[in-house]
Formats: sequence, C-alpha cells, structure tokens
Amino acid sequence: MFTTTGNFNDDCAQIRLLLSKFTKVVVLGGDGTLSLAVNALIGSSCTLALLPCGTGNDFSRGFSCKEDDWRKALFNTPTAIDVGKINSRYFINIAGVGFDAHVVKAINAKASFSSFDYSWTSIKELFYYQAQQLQGTFNNDVRQYKNLITVFANHKYFGGGLEIAPKADLTDGLLECYQMRSGGLFYNVISFMKLFFKRHQHIKNLNYSRLNTASIKTEGLLIEADGELVGKTPAVISVHGQALLFHMPIKKRLQ
Repeated sequence: MFTTTGNFNDDCAQIRLLLSKFTKVVVLGGDGTLSLAVNALIGSSCTLALLPCGTGNDFSRGFSCKEDDWRKALFNTPTAIDVGKINSRYFINIAGVGFDAHVVKAINAKASFSSFDYSWTSIKELFYYQAQQLQGTFNNDVRQYKNLITVFANHKYFGGGLEIAPKADLTDGLLECYQMRSGGLFYNVISFMKLFFKRHQHIKNLNYSRLNTASIKTEGLLIEADGELVGKTPAVISVHGQALLFHMPIKKRLQ
C-alpha cells in the first residue's frame, strides 16, 4: 500500500517507481488521488481501479453506481478509456479555466471541506469574481469572450455534484467543451443556478462543442484539473484516446 503525502510531483514519482512490481493499481480516495494515479500510470501497462472514498467523488458520481458495484469492478476486464491533458497535466474527469478554478482555490484555503462547501463557496465567490477576456482556439475555431467558465469534460460531473456535461463519454475520443460567458452579477447568478439545476443548456450565449484539441492564448487565468489547481494559462488542451485501462463498474459497461 502507498499512502500519498500531498506533494503531487513526489508522489507521482514514487508511484512510478513501484509500477514494475504490480499489474493493477487500486485507488482508495477521491478525485484528487485518482488524478494523481492517472498521471503516474500514463504510459504504463498497469490497469486502474477505484474504490471511491473521497470528499467530492465527481468522477465516480458519473457512473451512478453503488459501493458494491465498485468492489465488483476490481475483477472486471478493464476498458480502454480516454484521458484529457492540459499543458503537462493529465486529467480523467474535467479541466476548467475561470470561475471554477477560483472556487477550487478558495476551497483549498480551508482546513477541511465537504461537498456542500463547493456549492456554498461557488455562490459566495460569484460576488467577487472578476471575469477576464479569454482568447483561444477550439478545433481551429478562434474565439474571444469574457469568460465565466470554460471547461473541457471527459466525464460528467464537477464542483461537488454539478452535472455540466451529461453527454460526456469516456470512450469516444473527444472532450465536451462548455464556454459560459460572463455578464453582470445577476446574469452570472442565473447562469450558475441553471447549471445547478441542470438547465445550463438553455443559457444564452453558451457555446458547446466536442473537440480533441484546443488552446488558450490569454495569460494568467487559473487552471483546475480534476478539482486541483494546476497552474495558469496559456494552455494547450488535448485528448488521448484509449490511453488508460480502467476497471469500469458493470452498470456503466452495459450502457
């Protein structure tokens, strides 16, 4: 058993040193620990399994499975799934630029937090968030807009239970991109509430696309990946198809 220390680079290096001794890695944790394992396993022949026991658990939430389904998945034949990448960081769930990254920064300042803290902190941060212009290229389409949230989704949920990408598929070789433009405070609050109640598809000026490459030229915007702060823009985003062997729960595999 390997216990993480909280130092991403050191933990990643230590896990890689151990991989030659194993054929399967089982993560007991949440999104952050899972993301660490993904970054360590990329390029190896080890398979990855998950027993969700973290705080957010947004990745596992996307399967709508019970605890027993995850235990049984340890013995399932692994499925090759896609993995996203933003700059040098791989992500298995969702990466984002803008307001979501500011919420992650605020959450990380707390000594401890729950899933409820994500939603409550998001509401509070809306009153202080200063949206910035974002210029980027999305599948060769150049766009510039005042950014509230721009996410690249490999799976469905983020932010402690917000289903931003209901159509996301771990095996289609594409990322779901949602670009939510910022307006005034009232507009942003309404946009967030629509996201909370899964009505964000009806937000005015929402851009939705499915892509395999993107880049953000604007400098200095915070980036989060799998619920962890990973740096600032500029950024290059890509998807690596069938890059990881993952033990999926049966319920998901049969859909």
